[in-house]
Amino acid sequence: MTSWSRRLNAADRRPGVPSRPGDKDVLDDAITAGVVDADLAALRALVTVARDHQGFRTRLTVVAEADGTRRDLEVEVTHRESGPRVRLVDGAASDAPAAAEDTGDGPAIVDVLTHTMVETPDIVAVFSSVGHEALWANDAFATRIPVRAEDKIWLVELLDEWSQGHYEVKVLPALVTYGRWRGRLTLLTGDGELSCSVVIVAHRDRRGEVEAVSMVAREEAGGPVGPAADDASAKFAVLVESAAEIILVCAPQGAVQYASPAAARLLGLDESAEPELDLLSLVHPDDRPGSLLDLVRPDEQGVGVPVDLRLEVPGEGQRHLEVIVSDLTDNPVIGGVVLNARDVSARVEATHQLAERAYTDALTGLPNRIRLLDRLDRLAQDDPGAPVAVLMADLDRFEGVNERLGNEAGDEIIKGVAQRLAAAYPAPAVVARHSGDQFVIVLPGLGAEPEALREAGTVRDVIGRSFEVDGGTVELTSSVGVLVGRGFDAEEALLDVGRALAQAKETGRDRVELFRPELAAAAGRRQTLEQHLRHALDNDGVDLHYQPIVDVATRAVVCAEALLRVRDTGGQLLSPAELIEAAESSGLMTRLGSQVLHATAGQLASWSGTPGVPQAMSVNISPRQLSDPDLPKRVHDALASAGVPPEQLWLEITESILISQQPTVDAAISYLRALGVKIGLDDFGAGKSSLGYLKRFPLDFVKIDRSLVSGLGVDEQDTAIVRATVELAHNLGLTVVAVGIETEEQLGILELLGVERAQGYLFSPPVPPEDLPAVAPAG
Repeated sequence: MTSWSRRLNAADRRPGVPSRPGDKDVLDDAITAGVVDADLAALRALVTVARDHQGFRTRLTVVAEADGTRRDLEVEVTHRESGPRVRLVDGAASDAPAAAEDTGDGPAIVDVLTHTMVETPDIVAVFSSVGHEALWANDAFATRIPVRAEDKIWLVELLDEWSQGHYEVKVLPALVTYGRWRGRLTLLTGDGELSCSVVIVAHRDRRGEVEAVSMVAREEAGGPVGPAADDASAKFAVLVESAAEIILVCAPQGAVQYASPAAARLLGLDESAEPELDLLSLVHPDDRPGSLLDLVRPDEQGVGVPVDLRLEVPGEGQRHLEVIVSDLTDNPVIGGVVLNARDVSARVEATHQLAERAYTDALTGLPNRIRLLDRLDRLAQDDPGAPVAVLMADLDRFEGVNERLGNEAGDEIIKGVAQRLAAAYPAPAVVARHSGDQFVIVLPGLGAEPEALREAGTVRDVIGRSFEVDGGTVELTSSVGVLVGRGFDAEEALLDVGRALAQAKETGRDRVELFRPELAAAAGRRQTLEQHLRHALDNDGVDLHYQPIVDVATRAVVCAEALLRVRDTGGQLLSPAELIEAAESSGLMTRLGSQVLHATAGQLASWSGTPGVPQAMSVNISPRQLSDPDLPKRVHDALASAGVPPEQLWLEITESILISQQPTVDAAISYLRALGVKIGLDDFGAGKSSLGYLKRFPLDFVKIDRSLVSGLGVDEQDTAIVRATVELAHNLGLTVVAVGIETEEQLGILELLGVERAQGYLFSPPVPPEDLPAVAPAG
């Protein structure tokens, strides 16, 4: 027994573990299953590693032979407290139980395994990393290999010149990729060269790094391998032993000198003839190096790092290869650049499919926004001067369809719209789902605005055809934004066409709007307004002016409407309507509304008991504020903090809020009225007003818009509408406020019609709070 073997045995004898004869061999399962001798030897080597490494666990495939039939089995080797364990993972491999644990009977498994490996005539050794220093060797190794125990022995130093090249080209990639390799190598012994059948297995640590390899070598008849062989077939017998491997030997500039059977099949070569092919001519131009030597990329251990190559194979199309390239031009046997490759086309295709999913809308199968941006960018890059039209269509009030029919029915309609648009606009047009119920159609080559507008009409017609869903019919309308130009920036193009779409929605829906530069200017102004508004909110820069509301009969100031005033950094007064729009679109409305409520409540508290000033305050509430479920609490907190009774607060809402009929809105109105706050309808008559709103909703007052007031005494229809509104409001117990009073004649007519309150420049424009008492009429 060698000194290496003796040291191994001594180290692995554990104190307190007696020898127990009769224990089963840890390899019983493998032996019963008919695992071939070479693989049994490899398992024994693994057992040694497992015994020394706590937590060690690895699996490998071995060959079993029974009744003349060979098959692959999967085996697991693990470290156990009682010793190593070998277990057949494949349940069909054997019904024999796994190796027994130490039970106190029979010889120690460690002793059995150690003696087995030491006494076997096969050459067995364990090396650190991928072929580094020998850690352990059995007696056969020490007998055949002329080394001393104190010497550092590296695996590659035991190989002849040809086998060293083969180890670098073939064995190392297999160990790194698959964890094991089996083939023929020539070992240098004290008697000369020894041709062996060899199994080498890689063992990894918990991080997956190769920390050791074990080798089992068995002498073979038939002479040496490598340069001593007589012909080219023998020379490369080991190199191409695995028919699944793609192996090529080439000149640095690409001339193929040798192709394995798998490589020949891939490239469409005659396996029986000498190859006549320039490999670099098949490589995709984007992957093609100046020389194959440029692809030699060893890591710190000297193992080749794989590179990806695309090959244009005649008759096969594009194939994707993962290649390890080794420079063996100085090797007397090889004399070229060796490419060890795997065809990973299936994997690349799977990856491509995953990428396609990332760029494809899952519901409709159309390109999504990411792919849409890419297509627009490509159009601009390929031909910056080519005209293109971009259409963005949005389904009008589609959220109501989802609420009424459910999301599944809504999804079916979205898919139906997608199918119709895709059929109406085949390639080279691009139809994409931008978001939700928005679709974008890109029409290359369309540069005239009239033509683009006609196509937008076609889009509306396509969407407007009825849908049959759940046995019912759904009719849709759509709004479309249109952008026409050349050399678009993709992101900016979608912003601009979105602005045109927003304009179409804001001006009534069910229409087409062409992008105009002033829309971008308006969007820029909204952004500027938003910045000013944020600055004002952060720095107490939100002011309120107040316009008095008078009693028509007495001309006394009974209320005041709070009107928002914000100035930009230069002191310029900003448009209140634009500010409200900016607050709504930017999500600042809740914060702004809360500040206004607290400010007006505080102002009311400061006026309390002062003669000639209002004892009530009217405040506008936006649709977004009223749909906020926390609004009643905000109102209550503002009044309570100022000590103001709720009946002194009048809240004005627009008819658009009432049209929406949201449960949250109805609940908020009911709660606020129950609290004592007065609720009124503002701007009645400014839009598609309906007298039915006055009857349908619980209100306290109605404000007649200035557009009707201006026609009093001039337009009989306006006068009739005002008369009817006043009569209906009084019948419903509502107070009527007329807005925009500028003349005594208008005021006189309103008094005759029975209007209780009036507001307008006849009495006062909006003024700061300190100026309001001065303009209060006497009496």
